[in-house]
Amino acid sequence: MIHKIAVLFVDDEPNVLAAIRRMLRSKSDDWNMAFAGSGVEALALFEEMDFDVIVSDIRMPGMDGAELLTRVKDSYPGVIRIALSGQVDLTEVMRSIRAVHQYISKPCDAEQLERKIEGAIKSREILTDEKMQNLVTEIDALPVIPKVFQLIEEELRLKEPSIDKIAEYISMDVGLLAKILKLVNSPYFGLPSHISSIYQAITLLGLDTIKALILSTHLFSMHDEEMLPNLSLDLLWEHSFRVSNIARLIAQCENLDKSIAVHVRMAGLLHDVGKLILASNFSERYETVLSKVAESHLPICDCEMDVFGTTHAQLGAYLMGLWGMSGEVVHGIGYHHQYDEFDLSVPMLVSAANVIDHHCMIIHPDYVRISPNKHLLPEGQQGELLEKWINYVKDHWDGIDEFQILDAKILDGLRK
Repeated sequence: MIHKIAVLFVDDEPNVLAAIRRMLRSKSDDWNMAFAGSGVEALALFEEMDFDVIVSDIRMPGMDGAELLTRVKDSYPGVIRIALSGQVDLTEVMRSIRAVHQYISKPCDAEQLERKIEGAIKSREILTDEKMQNLVTEIDALPVIPKVFQLIEEELRLKEPSIDKIAEYISMDVGLLAKILKLVNSPYFGLPSHISSIYQAITLLGLDTIKALILSTHLFSMHDEEMLPNLSLDLLWEHSFRVSNIARLIAQCENLDKSIAVHVRMAGLLHDVGKLILASNFSERYETVLSKVAESHLPICDCEMDVFGTTHAQLGAYLMGLWGMSGEVVHGIGYHHQYDEFDLSVPMLVSAANVIDHHCMIIHPDYVRISPNKHLLPEGQQGELLEKWINYVKDHWDGIDEFQILDAKILDGLRK
């Protein structure tokens, strides 16, 4: 028997619960849904049945959403916790941030709510990992989503959002605007002509890619490279851009849906942001990770697991989930080192792109080449597929002249 997702919705306003019930009527065959009008009522329901997901309003009288979700976190750590909220001030966000996996802003439509819930379920193993959650509690303050991103999200919730308005919001931050235009015009995007305005960048690259650039720029700007000189921001930037574009081109080579190409581009840009969080908050311990990499020649994620009990992939996925990234993007970030199924999904494509870049470029002299997981590509076809994708990338990306084909010995080994 197929397990049905069990979801509990909590809100003190009966009209809101009734609207959610109506919105999600089409999911009644796939989900077991329960509704509670208060935190106390919600906790009572947890004693009666098992839930996979709780979606709670933050502002409620008596026991508010932050307290409810914290109690659920403590008693039922395997449950995905989503905050559904309108305008929430910074104090409320800081109270609930370690108890929440994702925020969803009101108002939201059925499609958005379904996508967030199903995406979070897909990444539950990562988002609820106990060691990763314990590490999060050691961080004094997780990075807060940039204000310009919030303004864009608010604009996109309108019935007729304005690209002009979104371009104006980005242009208000002169430093951010300059960085994004510089990145967009770098060889890593391989655009045919110079981009002179953010409006033009949005039109050519799509808003989702620009949003990922905003988040990447924000996180990279928070890291003080002097604290950890062995972690080069420039090399990490360049690697992230290459993985993003390689994944997009693989999707294009395989004639996949355009939405997959958008998601892999975003996941590729953001796949290593967890390194920045670890390095910024635990600089001495991350220096130990880098020393282990240099001495042992093991992949960096293995050394992170030895030191922290979790990896940059898991922590990056958690933060992006918290910031409301789509489930596909969160999944792609969280599993880019451990995915092992050939299904042309976002995590599979990002994993393959990451392997290709680690083999085809010298990212860092101490880094080791990462081989694909055993089942990531079909047995007997690994070498052929990688060679096909690499050649496609080289043929369709003018800015990648320094890109090297995989060593013949490596391809021969993958063919066996």
